[in-house]
Amino acid sequence: MHDNVSRRSSLKAAAASAVASALATPGAATIGALAKGQRLAGTAKSNWSSRHDRVWIGGDYWANPMEDWRIADGAIECASPGGNRSVHSLVHQLVDAERRFSLAIRVRNLGSPDTNGGASLRIGIRSEIDEYRSNCFVQKGLDAGILEDRIVLGDRSAKLPRTMGGGEFELLLRGEPRDGGVALTLTVQAMDGKMAPVELAVQVASARVLGNVAVVSNFSIPAIDDKAQASSRFRFSDWRLTGDAFAYASKQRFGPILWAMYTLSDTRGGEGYVLKLSALTGPMGPQDSKDIELQVQRGGKWSSLGTARLDPDAWVATFRIANWEAGRDLRYRLLYRESLRGGAAETDQYVGTIRAAPAARPLRMAALTCQNDYAFPYEPVANNVLRCQPDLVLFSGDQIYENHGGFGVIRAPADRAILNYLRKYYQFGWAFRDVMRHAPTVCLPDDHDVLQGNLWGEGGAAFSEAALASKRSDGSGAISSLPGW
Repeated sequence: MHDNVSRRSSLKAAAASAVASALATPGAATIGALAKGQRLAGTAKSNWSSRHDRVWIGGDYWANPMEDWRIADGAIECASPGGNRSVHSLVHQLVDAERRFSLAIRVRNLGSPDTNGGASLRIGIRSEIDEYRSNCFVQKGLDAGILEDRIVLGDRSAKLPRTMGGGEFELLLRGEPRDGGVALTLTVQAMDGKMAPVELAVQVASARVLGNVAVVSNFSIPAIDDKAQASSRFRFSDWRLTGDAFAYASKQRFGPILWAMYTLSDTRGGEGYVLKLSALTGPMGPQDSKDIELQVQRGGKWSSLGTARLDPDAWVATFRIANWEAGRDLRYRLLYRESLRGGAAETDQYVGTIRAAPAARPLRMAALTCQNDYAFPYEPVANNVLRCQPDLVLFSGDQIYENHGGFGVIRAPADRAILNYLRKYYQFGWAFRDVMRHAPTVCLPDDHDVLQGNLWGEGGAAFSEAALASKRSDGSGAISSLPGW
């Protein structure tokens, strides 16, 4: 499908309309809506110390980009020297500037100190939509951290007695209401005790602190800037959030089971109705479990239908069950038992409905296409489809685009290319998982789903060698017209 000007303009116009609708949607997970829900009690602590080494850092977080982060020896590390690599908390947002709060993190520079982009705690991260998932892709906010030999808090900075080098430091950011705004204080402390704690304070408007919170590697460098590459990259551990200025919403976790899709088809043969179900998790590690169990509820009791193995590249487990009882709705649940360091385990469950095959009435079908991320997570659309209770959901292509989530497209090496693709694809599932959990879903690929904007052709026009050399996937012509395609 070719992205010509009129199509792109119409998509942006539709996105703008969706944004306006989202702002007025009562069910949207905006800062204002979250402020009316549950608040953080006590202190929330990161759970990386109990997780095995792997790329995916857990259902409580979103990593930007996923392929550049990993859990290593009980902490998270950024594997890239690129700018503005961040990890957001999904279950905690700052929603009340009239209450006290604090954030703390331990940080170490794993790269060279020569070109240091800095490590920070970031608050006040909000998109135009003001929704926690959308906020994850905003690359600005109020930074509190260390940049070379300086302590930085918002627009202010001061000299430190020493640089980070390879030592471990703690960042502690505290906020309290004062004079109609928020008084912020950042304390930097060297964990080896060879530097006296240093403080920096500022007064900011209340609106500047509300929104998502994140930790950031190389916060002073743009995410894509060929002229400014850092040699630093950072390791973060022991992230702590305190204060009922934070909302707490456990339902905002995304994983380990990310989502599931299923179809129910009548073979008109000996197998009757056949259920096919796919369950996706984040990319797990060598020491993590690779099995997912499928259960169904009958008569108020859950019974197992077996387990399926996760594919180690796609991180999807598939089930095929013949002679399905298609005359009634049946609840199902997927169980993933995440193994932890020390031998313990945590069970994650994902619950949905296998809808009865429709009979003696018109079919209700929802059809969607071209989910570019201008207005991700498309909440008004997803919520309205859910209310319609469709018998079938069809995604007819372009579930992802090359630009999804930023940070470009990786085509090689294969392992990083796969993670780059999965990260973009996860945005699709993140937006429509509640639709897909309760309705049969057919998902077809189009050109952008294979990262080629003109794969199927442009009226037969040839894809020029110059366009191919540009490495752009939306160059004029069809790549399928080249020799070998």
